[in-house]
Amino acid sequence: MASALDLRTTARQIFQRTLAAIDVEAAVREHMRLAGDQLAAGTEAFDLSLISRLVVIGLGKASIAMARAVETILGDRITDGLVVTNAVTGQAPARLRILLAGHPLPNQASVAAAEAALAMLRAADAEDTLILFLISGGGSALFEKPIDDTLTLDDLREVNRVLVGCGAVIQEMNIVRRRLSAVKGGRLAEAAPKSCQISLYISDVNSDDLSTVASGPTLPDNSTLEDFYQIVERYDLISQFPPKVAALISAGAIPETPRRSAARHSHHLLLDNRRALAAARRIAADEHGLVVEIAEDLIEGEVEWVARAHLERIETLRARHPGRTVCLLSGGEVICPVRGSGIGGRNQEFVLRAALALDRQRQENIVVLSAGTDGVDGNSPAAGAIADAATARRARQHGLSPEEYLERSDSFNLFQALGDVLLTGPTGNNVRDLRILLAR
Repeated sequence: MASALDLRTTARQIFQRTLAAIDVEAAVREHMRLAGDQLAAGTEAFDLSLISRLVVIGLGKASIAMARAVETILGDRITDGLVVTNAVTGQAPARLRILLAGHPLPNQASVAAAEAALAMLRAADAEDTLILFLISGGGSALFEKPIDDTLTLDDLREVNRVLVGCGAVIQEMNIVRRRLSAVKGGRLAEAAPKSCQISLYISDVNSDDLSTVASGPTLPDNSTLEDFYQIVERYDLISQFPPKVAALISAGAIPETPRRSAARHSHHLLLDNRRALAAARRIAADEHGLVVEIAEDLIEGEVEWVARAHLERIETLRARHPGRTVCLLSGGEVICPVRGSGIGGRNQEFVLRAALALDRQRQENIVVLSAGTDGVDGNSPAAGAIADAATARRARQHGLSPEEYLERSDSFNLFQALGDVLLTGPTGNNVRDLRILLAR
């Protein structure tokens, strides 16, 4: 029978192999090809002999890797561009300006990056200009400019802090962000309406909702002002937002976002959570011989409920396949409001809650791993964590109370003390979280 140690090793291997399988540069090169003057993006073709300027603008956690691939394909055809990210992973592109900005909260560099991109786009707005947008998760904070001159960077930082901790899911957060931004909800693309535009996406949101990736800087907003005000009311945001933001909202002075995409603008999804899960399924089944099920319905939800639902599902899967090692996979992002001043994130809290439930129920031979594909979980340096039924007992043997760590949102420090954090560093990718449960 497989031991908990064997299951831990297997879960770690599945996670690491999945990260390698969803390589950003490979995805770009597979989707975009150049033959002479003909540039193919998926099934679409663009004649570069008709283009006098080719501008590349990348924003998000995967933008460096995307830009490297694009630079390999297009070379000196690129006339201008910039890449906005939070960390340079690997070699930086040689032809593009790199700007490091704030995440998970915007900083002054985030505003400077947005202003630089807007200026670049307005200067290049012509029919013989091709603009290539490289968009990935994290861009909401990395790339920002207030919609109204009365709002400050500190106001936007406080808005983001409130949104991250209020319990809203990412789609709801981005609806609010779009309405308060001069570069989100299609407003970035609107700065160069005459140009031909291609947007490539590495998605960190629910499937097929590209308007939410980085708060949709190049796509028309599919939400309404009514949606915005309902979210504000649902989470009582007026009372939590800075006074100038609250006043703007209360006065009904939030402007409408663009409702239509430019006629010469195409959008292409390269990687998302579904593809990560498909890769993990293949690795678990083909390389490790596991019985695999993907919990497609367990995407979002309150962290405690999602943790319990996963444990119930893995028990059911194990009962159906006696004598086999089974694997339950899921992706997405749990809702995990911050309660204390500790260090952690939604993945580590999910694992900690699962560990406590395993301990209470004495469920043996189950391992739980949850980690972000971007390599960063919340305000911690870890991607996530791994645990089993012995985790809570081991903590108490070391004089550590798992319940106290949970109460102060300090899951990272508990798992670090136990040697159970997953440390990858920033991966240069971002397709949401990956949860791996194994049982025998």
